[in-house]
Amino acid sequence: MVAEVLGSSADRSDWRSALDPSCGDGRFVRATGLRELTGVDIDPSVDPGAGVRFIVGDALTRDWGDEQYDVVVGNPPFLSQMSSLTTRGGRSRFGGGAYANAAAEFLALAVRLTRPGGRIGMVLPQSLLAARDAEGIRSFVDAHAALRWSWSTDGDVFDARVKVWAGVWEVGGERGVVRRARGLPMTEIEPVHAPPPRSWAPLLTGVDLPDTVDGPRLGDIATFTANFRDQYYGLVGAVGDHDDGPPLVTSGLIDPGTCWWGRRPVTFARERFEAPRVRLDVLSPAMQRWAADKLVPKILIANQTRRVEAVWDSAGEWLPSVPVITCRTDDPERVLAVLASEATEQWLRAHVAGSGLSPTALRLRPALLADVPLRQVPARSRRSRAAHGGASASS
Repeated sequence: MVAEVLGSSADRSDWRSALDPSCGDGRFVRATGLRELTGVDIDPSVDPGAGVRFIVGDALTRDWGDEQYDVVVGNPPFLSQMSSLTTRGGRSRFGGGAYANAAAEFLALAVRLTRPGGRIGMVLPQSLLAARDAEGIRSFVDAHAALRWSWSTDGDVFDARVKVWAGVWEVGGERGVVRRARGLPMTEIEPVHAPPPRSWAPLLTGVDLPDTVDGPRLGDIATFTANFRDQYYGLVGAVGDHDDGPPLVTSGLIDPGTCWWGRRPVTFARERFEAPRVRLDVLSPAMQRWAADKLVPKILIANQTRRVEAVWDSAGEWLPSVPVITCRTDDPERVLAVLASEATEQWLRAHVAGSGLSPTALRLRPALLADVPLRQVPARSRRSRAAHGGASASS
């Protein structure tokens, strides 16, 4: 990656300074070979090596004044704000949302600390490519720097098993074609045009995205909602293998057109159940209102799956567990057909690749599903898929 940073400039004879804002042992900043090397780390015991000016502290909160560098490189820590140990309280100085990974903020900081014409090279989590809460940071980066090169791999590079990618940006450059590499050792593949800031997923998929979605969308004929932690924890204590209450349906129980409730065991809140039901009488008043709102005819859509998996609950009998998405519509046949189409899967993959639990998982969001273009599906295909979903719901 550092070689790409150094080799992608037509004239770097005047480059003198390099910074790694989370330097650890200093290997990235030393690899630049420049004369003025600076490393920052919160751990005073690390040794970035001879010749590196070492600053102990948090680069994200430090007052940098007017400092700038010719090159900023590094492998910042991947600190998800979903963890209480690493959260910054939902605050971001750089435009990230409440759950933006701190690695995205290091990238935004790098843009601010790099001189015009300078280069940035960082190893980052793949989730940054399409995560909703990183969109503000992607927009900031795209407004001030041009991506020139990216690398990704489906393999595990770190012990933490976080899927990673790397990018090289030119600050102040014009957006254009991005050279892409894959795997270890790196192999060049077809380039892609610089993706729009709402999603950098094309860097993984190679599928260019339009800047806007024209024409009718799924949101014109359906509404999509998701549950969150309040609903998840609100169900704990009310779920069990008993005869009272509506079935609880998790993503693992949903296949295209089929619900496996009662035929496939499931784990909820670290407990295993054969046919979990929710006792409504032990729910809080707020959760009882939530359940009443969900017990209507609807489509349930699994999440973090390799393809779109949806099933029609024609009787309104099931309660969705996190992260199942609920869809309400007056035209379930058409919605099911669109969700089952290969065109929709490819469209979604082009938008969210890299943000899921694995490189192939689709991490869906209600707003994203509402934006899916309505595709023309043959009537025969629509009837067969809807009938399959209806049969599974009645069983």
